[in-house]
Amino acid sequence: MIISLVLLLQSTLILSAREPKQITLANQGTISGMYITRFRTKRIAAYLGIPFAQPPIEFRRFMPPEFTDLPQWEGVRNATIFAPDCMQSDPKKEDVQNTLKKHDDLFMKLLESQMEDKKKREYSEDCLYLNVYVPDDFKVEGYPVLVWFHGGDFVRGSPNSVNPFHMVLKQRVIFVSVAYRLGIFGFFSTIDNEASGNFGLLDQVAALTWVKNNIESFGGDPENVCIMGHDAGAVSVTLHLISSYSAGLFQKAIAMSGNALSPESVNIARKEVVTVDKVAVAFSCFRKPTYQLLDCLRRVPDQALLDIAGPVTDWKPIVDGGFSNITSPFIPEMPEKLFKDEIFSPVPLLAGYTNMEDGLLLEKDDSGDSGISQREFDSMREEIILADITVDNSSCFTNQHHIQDTVAFFYKPIPPTTNETILRKLFVDFYTDKTHGATTYHLAKLISPHSPVFLYRFDLKPFSDIANEGLPEWIGVPHNYDLIFTFGMPYLALPEDLSKWDYRDKSISEIIMRMWSNFVWHSNPTNSGVIIDWHAFEVERPGYLIINRANFTMSTPETVNYKAFEFWTDFYPKVVEIGTKCCKEVLDDSGATILSSKILRSLILLYLFSFLLS
Repeated sequence: MIISLVLLLQSTLILSAREPKQITLANQGTISGMYITRFRTKRIAAYLGIPFAQPPIEFRRFMPPEFTDLPQWEGVRNATIFAPDCMQSDPKKEDVQNTLKKHDDLFMKLLESQMEDKKKREYSEDCLYLNVYVPDDFKVEGYPVLVWFHGGDFVRGSPNSVNPFHMVLKQRVIFVSVAYRLGIFGFFSTIDNEASGNFGLLDQVAALTWVKNNIESFGGDPENVCIMGHDAGAVSVTLHLISSYSAGLFQKAIAMSGNALSPESVNIARKEVVTVDKVAVAFSCFRKPTYQLLDCLRRVPDQALLDIAGPVTDWKPIVDGGFSNITSPFIPEMPEKLFKDEIFSPVPLLAGYTNMEDGLLLEKDDSGDSGISQREFDSMREEIILADITVDNSSCFTNQHHIQDTVAFFYKPIPPTTNETILRKLFVDFYTDKTHGATTYHLAKLISPHSPVFLYRFDLKPFSDIANEGLPEWIGVPHNYDLIFTFGMPYLALPEDLSKWDYRDKSISEIIMRMWSNFVWHSNPTNSGVIIDWHAFEVERPGYLIINRANFTMSTPETVNYKAFEFWTDFYPKVVEIGTKCCKEVLDDSGATILSSKILRSLILLYLFSFLLS
């Protein structure tokens, strides 16, 4: 996701003349905010661009954030202007390296169509700031706090974009949007003690620490903090569940369209060694010792570092166990192992995804409503499965075929068909099951014995034509489009566009915001003001709330393919393990094959039939 639900406050809201009360921050100073008003009578207070750590520049580049000695000031600091976004590439269509995914491109166009005055975004390495939005009612003490981590694949995004006006106004929560370092600035690691990495996640910890120490001054409850994120922000949320750095800084969590169990959500050291070499070569720096490499890289101008080193790899969090003998790792082992070993904060969780997160990736530029052929289906499926098989020599090729055959068998159409529309739907289901459904289901199975988990699947495509512009008819709910309802976008449009939003979208948005805020307030999405049965997930009785145009109901085996989730989380890993264990056929003393490919194939087929019959 490039931008969360965004309507620039300056273009959609009118600022009143009177200022809200000034706030004194611990060990920093006093700030003055502003009122944000709509229709002259509805308003919230906003305090923007508050520093929560020292600027991560010069010698602080590639270092954990410094937040024990916070920036201070004399007098009253003006907190009415957004700080610049963290360094990132500004995506342009003509820039091949920074092209947007189609769902991001369409969503940006939708948001920009609602803006009266498009503002040029500013970027800076000095970007560790947050924004606080408060209900205009200091009579109530102890508001729950919702801390937002934006998405953007860990390389893009902004805390300044989300507009929480309607949520704060109607649901009476304090909303905090947080910046964190992105790309190479946030996730470069030398795979040792010098720069262990995960600086973007540590920035989030610094922000949560600031919230814990200061939010009471805004009328918030430091013991009722919910972290919430979308896309990379959701991955961040679930990583905080397993990190000792974050323990005790929040009491509940919301993860939308992402989690740390998703494929390729974190990097591992073995793969990152090449990245360090590439970065060193790119700037003619000595590779070792690493302190000299860092000295060299810290002298590189920030824009050059972004432009040259940014495309080197897919920047993201890294499993940093064993990197340092001075500090504890942020992610000591693979997230799945930590969850299985019950090493996580057992807090209530609300998590889910849309029914066609990545469906627009199948939309062809030259076509109306064409589907995909069987050949395209097989080719794309095989490419995705191939990425899972992390072997280092080509002698595993035959065994990979057995793994591919297993997946093909499970997802082949029955009865057989050449209908390209049906095949397209099957591929979307395959990819959504694997990447989003199964991982969310697996996360719930691991957490639910210890704390309440509420799952959802968002099948509700907006009714408004303005929201569906550019979306093909066959698409359900693509990535980002649930945020339309989560942040009340139908209520945030320009006055001339309010009538373009269908009344049903407005009503549904009210329900979604109420359920999300109920969870923030009470750890239960249907605690108050919602007549909907949303049962907590149980291993013996798994369930998702299916949110669609007809109604909101709990899932059944007809609406959710639990068998597919079990396939991906239980059976498929065993098949991959068997299929990659004997990359080279090992011979005994007599020269006989210990495990032939025929035996291997038989074992895999036996596993598969046993699974399907269970």
